[in-house]
Amino acid sequence: MDKNKSNKVSNFFKKEGFYVILFVCLCIVATVAAVTIKNNKDIKSAQLEQSKLAEQGSENSSVNYQDALQVKDDAQSNAAASKSQKVNASNEIVFVKPVEGTLARAYSENPVYWESTRSYRANLGYEIKAVLGKPVVAVMAGKIESIDATSVEGVKIVINHQNGIKTVYSNLDAKVKVTVGQDVKQGAELGLVGKTSLNSAYENYGDHIHFGVMKGNDYVDPARYIKY
Repeated sequence: MDKNKSNKVSNFFKKEGFYVILFVCLCIVATVAAVTIKNNKDIKSAQLEQSKLAEQGSENSSVNYQDALQVKDDAQSNAAASKSQKVNASNEIVFVKPVEGTLARAYSENPVYWESTRSYRANLGYEIKAVLGKPVVAVMAGKIESIDATSVEGVKIVINHQNGIKTVYSNLDAKVKVTVGQDVKQGAELGLVGKTSLNSAYENYGDHIHFGVMKGNDYVDPARYIKY
């Protein structure tokens, strides 16, 4: 009886042993496969993360490069604007002297004393001491707007420079060299230093011309445009 039982057990293990070993092997294979898949996932995840970081780095580099380009463009624009301002400054209104001489009385909106009339009044221009008969010229190109031989300032010529600026020349000799409506170039002779003014005929600085500058309808200081 015991012998038969022992034989049955032995036969069971002989028959079933193969399946037990096969099951164990399958378990091992499954475990190895699971570990391998997990490692592959970890590797892919790490590679994906590195790829994202690389893309972000590339984007940041692109942004930084674009920022650098923008800064460069801004700097170039500022330089161009500065250059343009310098060009504009060089293109500002520049007068030549209306006559060779010296400044006898400056522009003054406040009343100043006049010896010839023994009174105080403003001087809305320059009194330029010059030699009698010296040529008087246009300070800038323009059109002769008027010639007045009856003014108390003496024979007076007004030039419209077509840019909002007019210039006035008075105490000229009666024999002027231009006509109303005539276009004149900068430096063109208008007439000669005369002695036709009643207002300043007897000032202590002697022979001279009166030179004025109008911007719109207002007189402005000639010092903005010319130096004596």
